[in-house]
Amino acid sequence: MFQQLNEFKYTAATGKVYIVYFLKFWRTDDYFVKYQIRSSDKDFFWYGRMSEERARLDLKISKKEKKSIAKEDIENKIKDHLETLFVSVMKKGLDKGFEEPHTEFVFHKEPFASKRIHAE
Repeated sequence: MFQQLNEFKYTAATGKVYIVYFLKFWRTDDYFVKYQIRSSDKDFFWYGRMSEERARLDLKISKKEKKSIAKEDIENKIKDHLETLFVSVMKKGLDKGFEEPHTEFVFHKEPFASKRIHAE
């Protein structure tokens, strides 16, 4: 259901309630999503980043196939996939009580995922 909404409410395993807002999807060399997460005592931003290679691997799109698919269609598939993957990781982090602002979760081919925390 969260894929169709720009916001959703999530109650973490800790019992804390969060409101999560999807803010933006964009592409540079990689694909990015930005989310704002609010709780009763905090307000912070998290980012998801996925390399094109990882996106093609996950979606089983070869370089040859990529040329035959409209750019907009590919970007929509990648956006949906990155949102799904990122929200899954986000929920796991919130369940563990992780609330570090300006955190970027990076999805590569190898390693599967990494976490970077940026200064404000």
